[in-house]
Amino acid sequence: MITTRESINYQFSIMFGYSSPNQENLIVGDIIGPGSLKKAIIKELSVDVIKYLTQFNAMLRDYTGSELFFIEFELKNFYPEDFKTRIFPKSMILVPGNYKDCESLMLALKPEIGYINIHKSNKAITHISRLFFEVEDYANNPELSNNQKEHVFRRFASRFTKKLYGQLIENKWNKEMIGLSDLMPTEKKFLEKYCKLKSRIDLQWHKNPTEITLSHNKFEKLKNPFEGKTAKEHLKFSITEPSANFVIEKTLNLGTNLLNLVNTGTIDYFQNKLVKFFIKNIEKDLAKVNELKSENWLISRIDIILEQIKTNIERFFSLSKDFQISGEKGSIDQILELFGKKIKNNNNNDFSELFNITSNFISQMIIKKDEIRANELTSVFNYFSELVNNTLMIINTYKYQYLVNRNLRLNIKNLIKELKEEFINEPKPSRILGERIFDEFHEHILKKIEIISFSNKNDREFDNKILLKSFKTLVFNNLDEFFRKIELKIKDIVSFTEINLQDSINIKDSIKGFKMFSDELHFLLSYILRYSTINRYLKEVPSSEISDPVLFSTKFHRFLEKRLSGIDLTWKNYILEWIKDYTKIFLKLNVKKEWTLIEIYNDFINYLEERESKSQDPEKFMEFLDNFIAQEKNEDKRDNLLSFLKQYEYFLGIKTEFPIYIKKKIENKISSLLATSQEIIPLEYFKVNESDNFYNYIRKNELKYFSKLIPIPKSLILKYNSTNEERELFKGDLFQVFNIKYWGDGYIMVNLLDNFKQVYREWIKEL
Repeated sequence: MITTRESINYQFSIMFGYSSPNQENLIVGDIIGPGSLKKAIIKELSVDVIKYLTQFNAMLRDYTGSELFFIEFELKNFYPEDFKTRIFPKSMILVPGNYKDCESLMLALKPEIGYINIHKSNKAITHISRLFFEVEDYANNPELSNNQKEHVFRRFASRFTKKLYGQLIENKWNKEMIGLSDLMPTEKKFLEKYCKLKSRIDLQWHKNPTEITLSHNKFEKLKNPFEGKTAKEHLKFSITEPSANFVIEKTLNLGTNLLNLVNTGTIDYFQNKLVKFFIKNIEKDLAKVNELKSENWLISRIDIILEQIKTNIERFFSLSKDFQISGEKGSIDQILELFGKKIKNNNNNDFSELFNITSNFISQMIIKKDEIRANELTSVFNYFSELVNNTLMIINTYKYQYLVNRNLRLNIKNLIKELKEEFINEPKPSRILGERIFDEFHEHILKKIEIISFSNKNDREFDNKILLKSFKTLVFNNLDEFFRKIELKIKDIVSFTEINLQDSINIKDSIKGFKMFSDELHFLLSYILRYSTINRYLKEVPSSEISDPVLFSTKFHRFLEKRLSGIDLTWKNYILEWIKDYTKIFLKLNVKKEWTLIEIYNDFINYLEERESKSQDPEKFMEFLDNFIAQEKNEDKRDNLLSFLKQYEYFLGIKTEFPIYIKKKIENKISSLLATSQEIIPLEYFKVNESDNFYNYIRKNELKYFSKLIPIPKSLILKYNSTNEERELFKGDLFQVFNIKYWGDGYIMVNLLDNFKQVYREWIKEL
């Protein structure tokens, strides 16, 4: 990209996808944006975006009982200083639409955020789905072959994409900013907030695409905005805090995957060809050198090669200028054929390849194809010349940055390799756990390396001593941060305990179960708190039959027992025991209290969450082991389990000692590293493996225009999937609205609201 106008073009992009309900595996779509993509790639991207939406909706139905209605991401530039000359879009929206069984979607980028009328946009996509329903009728004609049917769908997909693109750039869906605006059911005044959570987000820059993870999740209990019967009925349709947090996690994943798809279309086709062409020329020259060389030699040699390429290119454009004033005229194909002959007469292979790129570029840029003169191509040649110079500048800029990045990544790779080699003779649990921590530290440092090398574009002398010093500083500065997050889990201590048992054959199955204890309990709690479990229970059991905690928990135990019968999990009966324990608490109490369903529900959920949290504590696990052993009737097994318990108690100390031991190992190893010459054959500098090479580095960081944009969800709106019976309970659609605010410093705040009070017909339940 070499002009501001091109940069402005990146403000608007649109991707449309359609999935046929009648033709199996028939998915079509189109893309309008600054990039130039082939049909096969458009097909592939359309399939991917439909797949992501299908998976996302399947998760939403399970956890919330809803499907996606609208989502908007704020596209944040985390490197404003490095990209201050670039004009980026600010918003990415995903809008699905469906009519009967016809489903379509629109993924679009916009220059502003928060101004779109979500209901207008959704209505527009649904209208397209209705039009496709009519296309389906025509396409079902038995006289049409499958290829012909797909061609029909493709043509209409292209047509509808243009229609949507026109509405987008003409702001047809924007909110009315002056005067009376349309009242939408998702406006703030129609919504009630009933859930709030705060989380830390962590950007994994070294992943492709960049991944966003959540941690330090905190839920804030809010005063119930509903009263009486409305509050009781609202429980049946609300989303629990853990489920809301899971939805946000998946929304972050969806955003990075979608932006990665859009980013594929931002690569300038011809600049990409030029980058490959120039790198191939550099590699051809370097392949002649088989001696070991340093990075500084390589940088100097690349500078020489680039100067040679520039000289060659100047000769090429000199020939093009001669041709432009030759007076030749004819169709574009004839003109290019004559130009090609002039180039071939020079017997320069590089010229031939450069001509192929140039001729394709001219063919795409020239609209008038029939009768033109050679001098009419002057402006196109000038533009292409600027594109060539810009590409050479990119290669020159990134050569040092790539080598720094490569050097740092190899340093951490070799450090981790040496640490693992030292651990090869450790007992198996110690070795496995140590390797896991080393791998996690490897990922942690890779993320930091990506940030450092990306912000360092200065072309200067390559100094291994300085880089090693920087690497050591990087590792030492991140040790404390990393090890503060390291927590050994129950399964880690169980593994240590197992290796030190003399005789554990008859309790092998029990030990295997202990290792799965934490993960299964976490899953089971998530299973209980999702919409398809707890909300369904509240709907199926009349509230009059669960008027106190004993009745609530007893009936829920029966309900959950049936649902868990088909799930193959070791500890499913244990979580049923929790529910029995909850019941026993109130059976022992003599004090009678009038409970509301809200109070019972909140108390029950709090009990399960606290119980699960305590169960994840390695020290609390000993209490579980005591009870587990007490129930074992086989004397030999019981004796072995008692030995296991004693060993487990002994190894609890490694919870703090082992991470300290690993940290010390890293400190000793990094302190002993010495700067050494890492000379290799020059060509080997250009790649670490097939995917990790100089070209892909430039492709990711420069050619993909949106590489350093991060999609942070701003607004997520879900529409409840009501049954036929439930539709009578509502006078309008029920919406769940996630309002998400990025606080900076890596934190997001999420408020969960709905319009339940506005649409629920309270009087119907009384009939």
